[in-house]
Amino acid sequence: MSLDHGLLNLPLSKRGNIDAQIDRYKADQAKVANAARKERNAEIAELRVQAKALFAAADADRVAALAVRFGISKAQMRSKLKSDAHWLPAQVIILLSA
Repeated sequence: MSLDHGLLNLPLSKRGNIDAQIDRYKADQAKVANAARKERNAEIAELRVQAKALFAAADADRVAALAVRFGISKAQMRSKLKSDAHWLPAQVIILLSA
């Protein structure tokens, strides 16, 4: 790699504003991160709707079978499923759609 001696002989103020370039790069990265976060939040919201619908439609026999499987009471299982429908919707979808 060779150095451009013509550029090296220029004072820093004439070479361009490196701080502005860094700020532009950081702003671009923030936009990408925000877009990814919004997309993921939309996916999670959709999963929550599905999980809460499955929880509402779950019959007592299914909840009782899951309670036996996990070794907890039916009331604890319903409480756990209700909580997990919000916090871990993918797991509730897997448990209740099988």
